[in-house]
Amino acid sequence: MDFDEETINSVQGRLNILRKGIVSEENSVNYYKTLLEKTLEDSEENIGIRRMYADLMEEEKQHVERFRELISQWENKLKGLGG
Repeated sequence: MDFDEETINSVQGRLNILRKGIVSEENSVNYYKTLLEKTLEDSEENIGIRRMYADLMEEEKQHVERFRELISQWENKLKGLGG
């Protein structure tokens, strides 16, 4: 199905999945933030671990932003279909 062939119901389906997905991505951000906060900077290994948690947290934040963009895109498509 092409973007132009979407129906109100197919777009609603997409939005339902995107809304569930963004919750998962936000939970991942919080997970890495918690791990980062709980890891002490008391050794070089832990410093590396903290850096990796921070990197992963930033990656998940980018996913959250992408989900927001997609939700906005599909909400606009839904409005265009009269939904």
